[in-house]
Amino acid sequence: MKYYTTKPGQYPDENKNNQNEFFGNGWSIKKENDKFILNYISGSLQGDLKTIEISEDDFNAAKKGETNLDNLCIKYNVF
Repeated sequence: MKYYTTKPGQYPDENKNNQNEFFGNGWSIKKENDKFILNYISGSLQGDLKTIEISEDDFNAAKKGETNLDNLCIKYNVF
C-alpha cells in the first residue's frame, strides 16, 4: 500500500531566498549584521557543516547565479 510518491534527487519548489539569505543545493549564504556567512556541507565523512565569511560581492554574485559553491570554495581555499 503506497500513500505518497517520491521523486529521487528533487526538492520542493519552495523558494526561500530573500534579501538577506540565498539558498543553493546543500549550501546557503546569510547576511548577519555586516557579515556574509557561507554555510555548506563538506564532502568529508558524514558531511560536516562548514561556515566561512565571504564578501558582499560574492553574496550578490551567488544571488544572480554568477557563481556557485565550487567557485566559492576555490576562491576561499576551503574544502
